[in-house]
Amino acid sequence: MSRVMLPRRLGALAARSTRLTRAASTLAPPDPNVDFESFAFGLNDVRTEWMWHATFDAASGEWSKGGLVPHGPLQLEPSATVLNYGQCIFEGLKAFRQPDGGIGIFRPDMNAARFREGAARMLMPQVPAETFVAACEAVVAANAHWTPPHKGGTLYLRPLLFGSGAALGVAPSPQTTFCVYSSPVGNYFKGGVGEAPPITLEVSSAYRRATPGGAGSTKAAGNYAPTFVASKECKGRGYSEVLFVDALTSSVIEEAGASNFFAVLPCDGGLELVTPPLDASTILPGVTRSSVLTLARDELVHAGLGLTKVSERPIHLDELANWSEAFCTGTGASIASVGQVTVPTGVGAKPAEHKTAGWGAVTKAVAQRLFAIQWGECEGEQSRGWMHAVRPR
Repeated sequence: MSRVMLPRRLGALAARSTRLTRAASTLAPPDPNVDFESFAFGLNDVRTEWMWHATFDAASGEWSKGGLVPHGPLQLEPSATVLNYGQCIFEGLKAFRQPDGGIGIFRPDMNAARFREGAARMLMPQVPAETFVAACEAVVAANAHWTPPHKGGTLYLRPLLFGSGAALGVAPSPQTTFCVYSSPVGNYFKGGVGEAPPITLEVSSAYRRATPGGAGSTKAAGNYAPTFVASKECKGRGYSEVLFVDALTSSVIEEAGASNFFAVLPCDGGLELVTPPLDASTILPGVTRSSVLTLARDELVHAGLGLTKVSERPIHLDELANWSEAFCTGTGASIASVGQVTVPTGVGAKPAEHKTAGWGAVTKAVAQRLFAIQWGECEGEQSRGWMHAVRPR
Protein backbone atom coordinates (compact mmCIF):
# COMPACT_ATOMS: atom_id res chain seq x y z
CA MET A 1 0.00 0.00 0.00
CA SER A 2 1.49 3.29 -1.09
CA ARG A 3 1.98 6.15 1.34
CA VAL A 4 2.27 9.88 0.70
CA MET A 5 5.22 11.07 2.74
CA LEU A 6 5.54 14.42 4.53
CA PRO A 7 8.61 16.62 4.93
CA ARG A 8 10.69 15.79 7.99
CA ARG A 9 11.25 19.39 8.98
CA LEU A 10 8.12 21.49 9.48
CA GLY A 11 9.38 24.63 11.21
CA ALA A 12 7.49 26.51 13.88
CA LEU A 13 3.88 25.41 14.23
CA ALA A 14 2.41 28.83 14.94
CA ALA A 15 4.38 30.93 12.45
CA ARG A 16 1.74 30.84 9.74
CA SER A 17 -1.41 30.88 11.82
CA THR A 18 -2.87 34.32 11.10
CA ARG A 19 -3.31 34.45 7.34
CA LEU A 20 -4.40 31.51 5.17
CA THR A 21 -4.54 33.14 1.76
CA ARG A 22 -1.69 31.20 0.15
CA ALA A 23 -3.27 27.88 1.09
CA ALA A 24 -6.60 28.92 -0.38
CA SER A 25 -5.36 28.97 -3.97
CA THR A 26 -4.75 25.24 -4.32
CA LEU A 27 -6.69 23.47 -1.57
CA ALA A 28 -9.72 21.71 -3.01
CA PRO A 29 -12.99 23.63 -2.53
CA PRO A 30 -16.03 21.97 -0.95
CA ASP A 31 -17.57 19.28 -3.15
CA PRO A 32 -20.52 21.04 -4.85
CA ASN A 33 -22.44 17.75 -5.00
CA VAL A 34 -22.51 17.30 -1.23
CA ASP A 35 -25.35 18.77 0.84
CA PHE A 36 -23.22 19.84 3.79
CA GLU A 37 -26.10 21.84 5.27
CA SER A 38 -27.97 18.58 5.95
CA PHE A 39 -25.13 17.10 8.02
CA ALA A 40 -25.48 16.56 11.74
CA PHE A 41 -22.61 16.07 14.18
CA GLY A 42 -21.80 12.48 13.23
CA LEU A 43 -20.45 10.31 10.44
CA ASN A 44 -23.33 11.27 8.11
CA ASP A 45 -22.83 8.08 6.06
CA VAL A 46 -19.59 9.55 4.70
CA ARG A 47 -16.17 7.95 4.42
CA THR A 48 -13.38 10.32 3.45
CA GLU A 49 -10.71 8.94 1.13
CA TRP A 50 -7.54 9.25 3.21
CA MET A 51 -6.30 8.68 6.74
CA TRP A 52 -2.91 8.70 8.45
CA HIS A 53 -1.33 5.48 9.74
CA ALA A 54 1.91 4.66 11.57
CA THR A 55 3.05 2.00 14.04
CA PHE A 56 5.58 1.86 16.86
CA ASP A 57 7.47 -1.36 17.63
CA ALA A 58 8.47 -1.69 21.28
CA ALA A 59 11.30 -4.13 20.50
CA SER A 60 13.11 -1.76 18.13
CA GLY A 61 11.92 1.42 19.84
CA GLU A 62 11.14 3.01 16.47
CA TRP A 63 8.16 4.38 14.60
CA SER A 64 7.41 3.21 11.08
CA LYS A 65 7.47 5.76 8.27
CA GLY A 66 3.96 7.03 8.75
CA GLY A 67 1.90 8.48 5.96
CA LEU A 68 -1.43 8.75 4.23
CA VAL A 69 -3.20 5.51 3.33
CA PRO A 70 -6.66 4.88 1.89
CA HIS A 71 -9.33 5.16 4.57
CA GLY A 72 -10.45 1.68 5.52
CA PRO A 73 -10.82 -0.93 8.28
CA LEU A 74 -7.96 -1.70 10.64
CA GLN A 75 -6.95 -5.33 11.21
CA LEU A 76 -6.38 -6.45 14.81
CA GLU A 77 -5.67 -9.73 16.54
CA PRO A 78 -8.30 -10.72 19.14
CA SER A 79 -5.47 -10.51 21.69
CA ALA A 80 -4.66 -6.89 20.84
CA THR A 81 -4.07 -4.94 24.04
CA VAL A 82 -6.60 -2.27 23.08
CA LEU A 83 -9.39 -4.87 22.87
CA ASN A 84 -8.51 -6.71 26.07
CA TYR A 85 -7.25 -3.97 28.38
CA GLY A 86 -8.41 -0.71 26.81
CA GLN A 87 -4.98 0.79 26.16
CA CYS A 88 -6.17 3.66 23.99
CA ILE A 89 -6.37 7.46 23.90
CA PHE A 90 -7.91 9.76 21.32
CA GLU A 91 -8.28 13.41 20.43
CA GLY A 92 -10.89 15.53 18.72
CA LEU A 93 -10.22 18.72 16.78
CA LYS A 94 -11.72 20.62 13.88
CA ALA A 95 -10.69 22.18 10.60
CA PHE A 96 -12.60 25.31 9.56
CA ARG A 97 -13.05 26.65 6.01
CA GLN A 98 -11.87 30.26 6.04
CA PRO A 99 -13.45 33.22 4.20
CA ASP A 100 -10.84 33.08 1.42
CA GLY A 101 -11.34 29.34 0.84
CA GLY A 102 -8.33 28.23 2.86
CA ILE A 103 -8.61 25.85 5.79
CA GLY A 104 -7.39 26.32 9.35
CA ILE A 105 -7.16 23.80 12.21
CA PHE A 106 -7.98 25.16 15.65
CA ARG A 107 -5.04 24.92 18.09
CA PRO A 108 -3.65 21.49 17.07
CA ASP A 109 -0.53 22.15 19.17
CA MET A 110 -2.67 21.94 22.32
CA ASN A 111 -4.19 18.65 21.23
CA ALA A 112 -0.70 17.37 20.47
CA ALA A 113 0.45 18.25 23.98
CA ARG A 114 -2.56 16.55 25.60
CA PHE A 115 -1.99 13.53 23.34
CA ARG A 116 1.56 13.19 24.64
CA GLU A 117 0.41 13.48 28.26
CA GLY A 118 -2.23 10.83 27.65
CA ALA A 119 0.30 8.50 26.03
CA ALA A 120 2.56 8.80 29.07
CA ARG A 121 -0.34 8.04 31.43
CA MET A 122 -1.29 4.92 29.43
CA LEU A 123 2.34 3.77 28.96
CA MET A 124 2.41 4.24 25.21
CA PRO A 125 5.09 5.90 23.06
CA GLN A 126 4.59 9.63 22.68
CA VAL A 127 3.90 11.10 19.25
CA PRO A 128 6.11 14.16 18.65
CA ALA A 129 4.15 17.39 18.30
CA GLU A 130 5.49 17.97 14.79
CA THR A 131 4.34 14.51 13.69
CA PHE A 132 0.91 14.93 15.27
CA VAL A 133 0.27 18.30 13.61
CA ALA A 134 1.72 17.14 10.28
CA ALA A 135 -0.53 14.09 10.28
CA CYS A 136 -3.62 16.20 10.98
CA GLU A 137 -2.65 18.70 8.31
CA ALA A 138 -2.03 15.95 5.77
CA VAL A 139 -5.42 14.37 6.42
CA VAL A 140 -7.18 17.72 6.01
CA ALA A 141 -5.32 18.59 2.82
CA ALA A 142 -5.98 15.17 1.28
CA ASN A 143 -9.68 15.39 2.17
CA ALA A 144 -10.07 19.13 1.58
CA HIS A 145 -13.10 18.64 -0.68
CA TRP A 146 -14.90 17.19 2.35
CA THR A 147 -14.32 20.36 4.37
CA PRO A 148 -17.67 22.23 4.31
CA PRO A 149 -18.05 25.81 3.09
CA HIS A 150 -17.32 28.73 5.38
CA LYS A 151 -19.67 28.51 8.41
CA GLY A 152 -21.43 25.52 6.84
CA GLY A 153 -19.85 22.90 9.08
CA THR A 154 -16.35 21.61 9.79
CA LEU A 155 -14.04 18.69 9.09
CA TYR A 156 -13.71 16.78 12.36
CA LEU A 157 -10.37 15.05 13.01
CA ARG A 158 -10.02 12.02 15.27
CA PRO A 159 -6.42 11.03 16.15
CA LEU A 160 -6.09 7.63 17.84
CA LEU A 161 -3.23 5.97 19.71
CA PHE A 162 -3.77 2.41 20.85
CA GLY A 163 -2.06 -0.84 21.77
CA SER A 164 -2.38 -2.89 18.59
CA GLY A 165 0.06 -5.71 19.38
CA ALA A 166 -0.94 -9.26 20.28
CA ALA A 167 -0.37 -10.11 23.96
CA LEU A 168 -2.15 -11.98 26.73
CA GLY A 169 -0.54 -10.61 29.86
CA VAL A 170 -1.70 -7.47 31.63
CA ALA A 171 1.04 -5.18 30.31
CA PRO A 172 1.65 -2.45 27.73
CA SER A 173 1.31 -3.55 24.12
CA PRO A 174 4.37 -4.64 22.11
CA GLN A 175 3.04 -2.54 19.21
CA THR A 176 1.25 0.81 19.12
CA THR A 177 -0.75 2.29 16.25
CA PHE A 178 -1.17 6.00 15.56
CA CYS A 179 -4.07 6.79 13.25
CA VAL A 180 -5.86 9.98 12.21
CA TYR A 181 -9.14 9.89 10.33
CA SER A 182 -11.68 12.59 9.50
CA SER A 183 -15.36 13.17 8.91
CA PRO A 184 -17.30 16.22 7.73
CA VAL A 185 -19.81 17.33 10.35
CA GLY A 186 -22.53 19.91 10.52
CA ASN A 187 -22.60 22.66 13.10
CA TYR A 188 -23.56 21.12 16.45
CA PHE A 189 -26.32 23.68 16.95
CA LYS A 190 -28.10 25.14 13.97
CA GLY A 191 -28.41 28.92 13.94
CA GLY A 192 -26.11 31.60 15.21
CA VAL A 193 -25.04 32.63 18.69
CA GLY A 194 -28.07 32.94 20.93
CA GLU A 195 -30.41 31.10 18.55
CA ALA A 196 -29.88 27.50 19.66
CA PRO A 197 -32.15 26.42 22.54
CA PRO A 198 -30.27 26.19 25.85
CA ILE A 199 -29.54 22.64 27.01
CA THR A 200 -30.81 21.06 30.22
CA LEU A 201 -28.62 19.06 32.60
CA GLU A 202 -29.44 16.55 35.34
CA VAL A 203 -26.99 15.87 38.14
CA SER A 204 -26.26 12.15 38.34
CA SER A 205 -27.01 10.69 41.76
CA ALA A 206 -25.97 7.14 40.84
CA TYR A 207 -22.84 7.48 38.69
CA ARG A 208 -19.45 9.18 38.95
CA ARG A 209 -17.19 9.86 36.00
CA ALA A 210 -13.78 9.90 37.73
CA THR A 211 -12.01 9.62 41.07
CA PRO A 212 -8.88 11.31 42.46
CA GLY A 213 -5.82 9.35 41.43
CA GLY A 214 -7.57 7.86 38.42
CA ALA A 215 -7.36 8.75 34.74
CA GLY A 216 -10.17 11.30 34.56
CA SER A 217 -7.86 13.97 33.21
CA THR A 218 -6.76 11.72 30.34
CA LYS A 219 -8.72 11.47 27.09
CA ALA A 220 -8.69 7.70 27.39
CA ALA A 221 -11.26 5.64 25.52
CA GLY A 222 -12.12 3.76 28.70
CA ASN A 223 -13.37 6.94 30.37
CA TYR A 224 -16.29 7.26 27.99
CA ALA A 225 -18.11 3.92 27.71
CA PRO A 226 -18.98 3.88 31.46
CA THR A 227 -20.80 7.21 31.03
CA PHE A 228 -23.11 5.90 28.32
CA VAL A 229 -25.63 4.50 30.78
CA ALA A 230 -25.74 7.72 32.82
CA SER A 231 -26.33 9.76 29.67
CA LYS A 232 -28.98 7.37 28.37
CA GLU A 233 -30.91 7.42 31.64
CA CYS A 234 -30.95 11.21 31.98
CA LYS A 235 -31.94 11.66 28.33
CA GLY A 236 -34.73 9.18 28.92
CA ARG A 237 -36.04 11.59 31.55
CA GLY A 238 -36.05 14.43 29.02
CA TYR A 239 -32.72 16.12 29.76
CA SER A 240 -30.04 17.01 27.21
CA GLU A 241 -27.10 15.54 29.15
CA VAL A 242 -25.84 14.37 32.53
CA LEU A 243 -23.90 16.59 34.94
CA PHE A 244 -21.33 14.66 36.97
CA VAL A 245 -20.27 15.60 40.50
CA ASP A 246 -17.23 14.56 42.52
CA ALA A 247 -16.88 11.03 43.88
CA LEU A 248 -15.90 12.05 47.42
CA THR A 249 -18.65 14.45 48.53
CA SER A 250 -21.21 14.28 45.68
CA SER A 251 -21.62 18.04 46.04
CA VAL A 252 -19.03 19.59 43.69
CA ILE A 253 -19.60 19.92 39.94
CA GLU A 254 -17.08 18.28 37.60
CA GLU A 255 -18.12 17.72 33.96
CA ALA A 256 -21.29 17.81 31.88
CA GLY A 257 -21.28 14.64 29.82
CA ALA A 258 -18.07 14.98 27.81
CA SER A 259 -17.91 18.77 28.22
CA ASN A 260 -16.38 21.26 30.64
CA PHE A 261 -18.82 23.33 32.71
CA PHE A 262 -18.79 27.11 33.34
CA ALA A 263 -21.11 29.20 35.52
CA VAL A 264 -21.54 32.93 36.03
CA LEU A 265 -22.00 33.74 39.73
CA PRO A 266 -22.26 36.93 41.82
CA CYS A 267 -18.96 38.22 43.19
CA ASP A 268 -18.40 41.39 45.28
CA GLY A 269 -20.88 43.50 43.37
CA GLY A 270 -19.86 42.05 40.02
CA LEU A 271 -19.88 38.71 38.26
CA GLU A 272 -17.44 35.79 38.39
CA LEU A 273 -16.96 33.34 35.55
CA VAL A 274 -15.93 30.08 37.19
CA THR A 275 -15.07 26.57 36.02
CA PRO A 276 -13.91 23.55 38.06
CA PRO A 277 -10.12 23.32 38.58
CA LEU A 278 -7.88 20.64 37.13
CA ASP A 279 -5.77 19.97 40.23
CA ALA A 280 -7.70 16.84 41.32
CA SER A 281 -6.92 15.16 37.96
CA THR A 282 -10.59 14.22 37.55
CA ILE A 283 -11.44 16.74 34.83
CA LEU A 284 -10.30 16.75 31.23
CA PRO A 285 -8.21 19.83 30.34
CA GLY A 286 -10.29 20.85 27.34
CA VAL A 287 -8.77 22.93 24.55
CA THR A 288 -11.96 24.99 24.27
CA ARG A 289 -11.98 25.36 28.08
CA SER A 290 -8.47 26.78 28.02
CA SER A 291 -9.32 29.10 25.13
CA VAL A 292 -12.41 30.45 26.90
CA LEU A 293 -10.42 31.16 30.07
CA THR A 294 -7.80 33.07 28.08
CA LEU A 295 -10.38 35.14 26.19
CA ALA A 296 -12.35 35.90 29.34
CA ARG A 297 -9.30 36.97 31.35
CA ASP A 298 -7.72 39.01 28.59
CA GLU A 299 -10.72 40.61 26.92
CA LEU A 300 -14.06 40.17 28.70
CA VAL A 301 -13.26 41.27 32.24
CA HIS A 302 -14.26 44.94 32.62
CA ALA A 303 -15.66 44.92 29.06
CA GLY A 304 -19.04 46.25 30.08
CA LEU A 305 -20.50 42.84 30.85
CA GLY A 306 -20.31 43.13 34.61
CA LEU A 307 -17.66 40.40 34.65
CA THR A 308 -14.97 41.24 37.21
CA LYS A 309 -13.35 37.89 37.94
CA VAL A 310 -12.43 34.65 36.15
CA SER A 311 -11.70 31.67 38.38
CA GLU A 312 -10.80 28.01 38.35
CA ARG A 313 -12.24 26.74 41.64
CA PRO A 314 -14.74 24.19 42.93
CA ILE A 315 -18.40 24.94 42.16
CA HIS A 316 -20.71 23.59 44.85
CA LEU A 317 -24.20 22.58 43.81
CA ASP A 318 -25.80 25.00 46.27
CA GLU A 319 -24.12 27.92 44.44
CA LEU A 320 -26.45 27.31 41.48
CA ALA A 321 -29.21 28.99 43.45
CA ASN A 322 -27.46 32.28 42.65
CA TRP A 323 -26.25 31.69 39.10
CA SER A 324 -27.20 34.03 36.28
CA GLU A 325 -26.00 31.92 33.35
CA ALA A 326 -23.94 28.86 32.50
CA PHE A 327 -22.49 27.10 29.48
CA CYS A 328 -20.59 23.98 28.48
CA THR A 329 -17.51 23.84 26.27
CA GLY A 330 -16.03 21.15 24.05
CA THR A 331 -14.81 20.46 20.54
CA GLY A 332 -18.17 19.17 19.36
CA ALA A 333 -20.51 21.94 20.47
CA SER A 334 -17.86 24.63 21.11
CA ILE A 335 -20.19 26.67 23.37
CA ALA A 336 -23.57 25.36 24.55
CA SER A 337 -25.75 27.57 26.73
CA VAL A 338 -27.29 25.89 29.79
CA GLY A 339 -30.86 26.77 30.69
CA GLN A 340 -31.50 24.37 33.56
CA VAL A 341 -29.67 22.14 36.03
CA THR A 342 -31.79 19.67 37.98
CA VAL A 343 -30.38 18.34 41.26
CA PRO A 344 -31.92 15.19 42.83
CA THR A 345 -32.59 15.80 46.54
CA GLY A 346 -33.37 12.30 47.76
CA VAL A 347 -35.72 9.33 47.34
CA GLY A 348 -39.29 10.52 46.93
CA ALA A 349 -38.32 14.19 47.24
CA LYS A 350 -38.88 16.75 44.51
CA PRO A 351 -35.59 17.62 42.78
CA ALA A 352 -34.26 21.16 42.89
CA GLU A 353 -34.54 22.91 39.51
CA HIS A 354 -32.17 25.80 38.86
CA LYS A 355 -33.15 27.73 35.73
CA THR A 356 -31.84 30.64 33.70
CA ALA A 357 -33.04 32.29 30.52
CA GLY A 358 -30.02 30.86 28.68
CA TRP A 359 -27.58 32.69 26.40
CA GLY A 360 -26.66 35.43 28.84
CA ALA A 361 -24.35 38.32 27.95
CA VAL A 362 -21.16 36.54 29.05
CA THR A 363 -22.03 33.33 27.19
CA LYS A 364 -22.80 35.26 24.01
CA ALA A 365 -19.61 37.32 24.25
CA VAL A 366 -17.46 34.20 24.78
CA ALA A 367 -19.09 32.39 21.86
CA GLN A 368 -18.89 35.35 19.49
CA ARG A 369 -15.21 35.92 20.21
CA LEU A 370 -14.28 32.24 19.91
CA PHE A 371 -16.24 31.72 16.69
CA ALA A 372 -14.74 34.85 15.13
CA ILE A 373 -11.27 33.35 15.58
CA GLN A 374 -12.23 29.88 14.35
CA TRP A 375 -14.00 31.16 11.25
CA GLY A 376 -11.12 33.44 10.29
CA GLU A 377 -12.86 36.73 10.94
CA CYS A 378 -9.89 38.11 12.91
CA GLU A 379 -6.45 39.15 11.72
CA GLY A 380 -3.14 39.87 13.36
CA GLU A 381 -3.06 39.84 17.14
CA GLN A 382 -6.82 39.38 17.37
CA SER A 383 -6.50 35.87 15.93
CA ARG A 384 -4.05 34.98 18.75
CA GLY A 385 -2.21 32.59 16.43
CA TRP A 386 -4.77 29.89 17.21
CA MET A 387 -5.57 28.86 13.65
CA HIS A 388 -3.02 26.58 12.01
CA ALA A 389 -3.03 27.08 8.23
CA VAL A 390 -3.32 23.89 6.17
CA ARG A 391 -0.86 23.80 3.29
CA PRO A 392 -1.77 22.16 -0.01
CA ARG A 393 0.00 18.90 -0.87
